[in-house]
Amino acid sequence: MINEKQLVEYNVLYNQSAIVEELLKANLINENEIYYDSDVLEWWLVTSHMARWLRAENEVVIEDLGCQWWGRTTSGQAIFMDGVISDIVNGFNLN
Repeated sequence: MINEKQLVEYNVLYNQSAIVEELLKANLINENEIYYDSDVLEWWLVTSHMARWLRAENEVVIEDLGCQWWGRTTSGQAIFMDGVISDIVNGFNLN
């Protein structure tokens, strides 16, 4: 069994909000191809596995330039406390 802290520790790598915002401003990532209806507060570099799991939960994920970035819509708490992280872990532990 995996818990939320373990999932985040191994699959959420670095906060890259400043980098992604600069890439978007420089049109190096085409924002028109990013479809989301909620406000992204932070951008996090994640593993390809985590990107797949987040997309399955309808989270914002950019895959470009050889990276996967998660558009986190919450802030101010530890990532392992996010509801989507619990949903992913619960999905693993049901099987």
